[in-house]
Amino acid sequence: MRALADHRDIVSSADTDAGGHRSVAVVGAGITGLVAAYELRRRGVNVTLYEASGHTGGSIRTSRTDGFLAEHGPNSFVTSAPVEALITQLDLQDDVVEANPSANRRYIVRDGLLRAFPTTPAAMLTTRLFSLRAKLRVLLEPLVRRRATDGDESVASFVRRRLGPEVLDYAVDPFVSAIFAGDPETLSMVHAFPRLFELEQQHGSLSAGLMATRGRIPTAATHEATHEATNEATHEAESAETAPAPATRARLISFVDGMQTLTEALEASLAGTLRLGCPVRLLHRDEGRWVVEAGQDGGARSRTVDAVVMATPAHVLAAMELPAALRKHAALVERVEYPPVSTLTLGFEREDVAHALDGFGMLIPATEKRSILGALFSSSLFPERAPDGHVAITCFVGGARMPERAREDTDLLVERVLIDLRQLIGVRGEPVFAKHVYWPRAIPQYTVGYQAVKNAVDETELANPGLYLAGNYRNGVSVGDCVASGQQIAQRVVSYLTRAS
Repeated sequence: MRALADHRDIVSSADTDAGGHRSVAVVGAGITGLVAAYELRRRGVNVTLYEASGHTGGSIRTSRTDGFLAEHGPNSFVTSAPVEALITQLDLQDDVVEANPSANRRYIVRDGLLRAFPTTPAAMLTTRLFSLRAKLRVLLEPLVRRRATDGDESVASFVRRRLGPEVLDYAVDPFVSAIFAGDPETLSMVHAFPRLFELEQQHGSLSAGLMATRGRIPTAATHEATHEATNEATHEAESAETAPAPATRARLISFVDGMQTLTEALEASLAGTLRLGCPVRLLHRDEGRWVVEAGQDGGARSRTVDAVVMATPAHVLAAMELPAALRKHAALVERVEYPPVSTLTLGFEREDVAHALDGFGMLIPATEKRSILGALFSSSLFPERAPDGHVAITCFVGGARMPERAREDTDLLVERVLIDLRQLIGVRGEPVFAKHVYWPRAIPQYTVGYQAVKNAVDETELANPGLYLAGNYRNGVSVGDCVASGQQIAQRVVSYLTRAS
């Protein structure tokens, strides 16, 4: 989106649509905005969904070429009760594919070798991923006192204090790269991994907290504390119009034709409300309602609505013309960091890869000093990701660890990645397929002190009634988090409209 230099010169009164009763503008047609618009429309609200680009879904995009399926962004997500309900409402049950059971096996690279991450107490005791000293340090976790001071703490500091430096290096660091493309030295524990933070706050240790909440024995609990950071948190959004959903088994899923299936279904359900290629350039409040001005140069239109949902990346606010009162509170939000990431999906003949690829993929700790953050064994994870006799591997490069690598051109990137793949999983020959997608701003970083950003979001909404901010910079970065965020924001908007009327 680009700022409008002088909107008053190009918007005529004839182009103004006063909107209807209970009307809402949703800005940004990523997964959060799509879900918010869908839920609002389902509740009878008159919705207009604006998207600056020519497509919906944000980072969720899928392409298929020569039998290879490449995800441009998220490859899968963990379900929750609200997500399962959404899938049912969109009639996508038959399109869902669950991850191969072997996906529970996740490899960590140590000393140039792939080691399976231990998923049971027995495996934790016998694994070669951690030294004997590290295992003993984990067993002592219940004896570590709770942090005395209140202030924010980095993920790295928290893990070193409770579980030791080796667990940080070979368990938490690689998973932080996988989830946030981030640096555990700068990410906030309370905001990046709130459930683990709360275990220490409420129970004094991770072990005691996990035993209290799950009934595990201490050894299992300390293992689970390290494993907990591997899972993207999901949040259940409860609607005031429906009874709380029963407990649902969490599933790691995608769709037969890839993740774009979900966003396409949401887009189809919003026929008539979507404005593609229509950037919102200006937003201001007028007599208790909101005026949204959107469109390309020479064709901007103005619409007055009762509420606005900003479901864009945080930095988009900086490119818009906003009232001083709104800009004042939103300044911190605009500066949220998003490091660059390149996604590189490579296809090989099966006989040219020595490793069995029998798992979710491999993650590479920073201490291993490799070019890639990690790789998904895509064709092992879900069916029909590669043609017969071939495999697909999706690699991730850049992030906060090596942002300059993400910006490299495709040929150099393939060359660097192949060096790692040849040494780590025995790739021979050249790839028969390559898909490179570059995200200049990939995933928001919940850095130490991030509470100030969340406070700024709250203050922005408080100072601007009828304006709501939503997205992965606020309530979690996973697809499941974004679905829940869209559902929750829709419910808040409906409550506001009810009160206002």
